[in-house]
Amino acid sequence: MNLTKLNPFNAYQLPRFGFLLVFVFFLLFLVDTGVNAQSQCIINYDENKDYFTEKVTVTTAKLFTIEYFKNYKLIHAQNETYCLYQCGTPIPGDLPAGTKNFSIPLTSVAIYDSSVIPFLEILGLRSTIKAFDNTIFSYVVSPCLQASKNTITLLDSNNATEKSKLEPTFNATFGPVVDPTTPNSVSVSIVLDNGPLNRVEWIKFFGAFFNLEHNATEIYDNISNNYNCLKNFANSNSSSTKPKIAWTNYIAPSEFNNNTESWAITDAVYKKVFTEDAGATYFNSSTLIYTTSSDFLNAISEVDILIDETFLAPDISTVYKNYGLTKDSNFKFVKNLAIYREDGIMNSLGGRDWFEDAVLMNDAVLEDLINVVNPLLPKSDYSRIWLRNVAKDEPIKYSSEQNCTDAESTLKDRANNCSSLTTNNPTTNNSTTNKPNSNDGNSIYDYSPVFNVVFFIMVFIWNLV
Repeated sequence: MNLTKLNPFNAYQLPRFGFLLVFVFFLLFLVDTGVNAQSQCIINYDENKDYFTEKVTVTTAKLFTIEYFKNYKLIHAQNETYCLYQCGTPIPGDLPAGTKNFSIPLTSVAIYDSSVIPFLEILGLRSTIKAFDNTIFSYVVSPCLQASKNTITLLDSNNATEKSKLEPTFNATFGPVVDPTTPNSVSVSIVLDNGPLNRVEWIKFFGAFFNLEHNATEIYDNISNNYNCLKNFANSNSSSTKPKIAWTNYIAPSEFNNNTESWAITDAVYKKVFTEDAGATYFNSSTLIYTTSSDFLNAISEVDILIDETFLAPDISTVYKNYGLTKDSNFKFVKNLAIYREDGIMNSLGGRDWFEDAVLMNDAVLEDLINVVNPLLPKSDYSRIWLRNVAKDEPIKYSSEQNCTDAESTLKDRANNCSSLTTNNPTTNNSTTNKPNSNDGNSIYDYSPVFNVVFFIMVFIWNLV
């Protein structure tokens, strides 16, 4: 066989082509596995070297801060201080009293708060979740985490003996409670950071524990930019008369409230921001709790859209019963079938994805609300993810481990790329339907630029070899 006649690879070209092939596979390996120069323990420590070339700046979140030093970081949150020192370097001295020390990057964590899940999954860190609160795990919606149930240690948070025995075996435990007596516990307050993008920026908090600042910043910037684009899109297409939205809750009688039912208008800054950014008016009331349904209904008589946050209300008949309504009640949200719930995605035991992915993917939440305000937006064939129209008997989508097609996959944001939407004529963009984790070219996590860079490097080296 005459190799010199092969085209385009003659005998001279084959060796360098082989080199390039190996090099490209190496680059793709780095892309796929997220290899980071910071991810290995330091062998030869240099006290003058800055081991954290990638740093984050906290711009929106209010409940944590990060400081960088040569071989460690200090995170301040919930009146606690966490020292994250690079593996293979010394623990710094002269730290504030009560500081908790963590060798990073972490490799194993336990979780006591389901809102942590998407932050780790979108960073590609699902495999680091080694333990979970047994009660909360029953309500986990993430299909791939459900599929990992046989490899995850379930912890009984009410069993102090078991906790004290098992928790030290993990690098860190993430939960909502401040626990100064447990040296590896980390308190997270994502849902208390009042603002959609405040919540999203907690991705930087978690990224710092794994030396994934670059990834975290990219994720935050993508979601933040997409959110602001959607906000501008919604308001540029809003009508002069904006619909009024009320977020409400029926509180059933129980031993915790002296067996007395009540009706509440739920009030939170992030809901107000969401509502106004979607092009609607937020219903505000000086009175938040009502002891009679008649007083409550009188208060919301001018509301156009109702978002019912009652924990259990699977159908419209239950919603009507809870609020003292009927299908013939003279309220705009009843007549216009404009009653929504946050249970669009659940697991079989009632766990809601509203408390998982929706905590992080606030651009996708905003899309849902935009569609609630105007069914033609963000595009005419948009399919809401979490906000289910219970008045129109829209079905609940149930998540199970069977929905996990690749346990090693990284979670993707579910929002459409705002820049792909047609601002002035939203009905013209009908080519695709928004589906969770769809690869339709509109994902804000389009990795094609990475391959462009790989191609450029390949051509460059081809000419050098």
